[in-house]
Amino acid sequence: MDKGTQSLLNVVLSVLAPVIILDHCSKHGDAIYELGPTAAIIAALSLPLACGIHSYISSRKIDPVTFMGLAGTILTAIVTFYANTGNSEAIRPDTPWWYAAKEAIIPLLLGGIMIISTKSPTSMLRVFIYSDAIFDIPHIEQCITRHGLQPQYDKTLFRASLMTAGSLFASAAANFLLALHFLLPVLEAPPAEQPIAYNYAVSNMTWYGYLIIGIPLFITLFCVIRYLISRLERLTGSDRVLIAK
Repeated sequence: MDKGTQSLLNVVLSVLAPVIILDHCSKHGDAIYELGPTAAIIAALSLPLACGIHSYISSRKIDPVTFMGLAGTILTAIVTFYANTGNSEAIRPDTPWWYAAKEAIIPLLLGGIMIISTKSPTSMLRVFIYSDAIFDIPHIEQCITRHGLQPQYDKTLFRASLMTAGSLFASAAANFLLALHFLLPVLEAPPAEQPIAYNYAVSNMTWYGYLIIGIPLFITLFCVIRYLISRLERLTGSDRVLIAK
């Protein structure tokens, strides 16, 4: 299977299929697909988890995006288990706040690591954006050394890290508010209906998260790449800063 097909399959299994399961399988009923809220959330979470395990088995490594997906899935499972282990049919009343914190913690950590690790050869910037899959880093660093521009080079990478971290911090705040927006109304539903309403809220957060948060984040990362290309071409005096295809 080529990489394009594999990526599309990962999106279907990690994003689309869980949303469909949460939307259509959360009710109790006679139909085979009406699993109930608990079984539906387990089925929905098992798909991205299976994708992450398969990715590790096939490549013997976990890329950062897959790792974030796995971490998010595990945290969602923990919060969901906590939400449904109260003394009544209703979810625990503090669930929205725990879920919101879960949504914010990963981008917050990534943003912090992005800034702290800027000068490291394995910095988060090099993992996500300034990677040797996109930039011709050996050629760039040879030019920087030859022209004696290491301080300017370091400053460029630090600014790119700040820009990327800023987008992650904004994403964390947006994730937190979006989770509260969808989950706080769940507490207003009748107790017996709250587990189903919780699943629907998680499904809606996935869709709206990609639209409200994912697209602006993608645009920001594209702008960071354009900044790096422009700045590195100026520093190196070369228009060959990208890997030739």
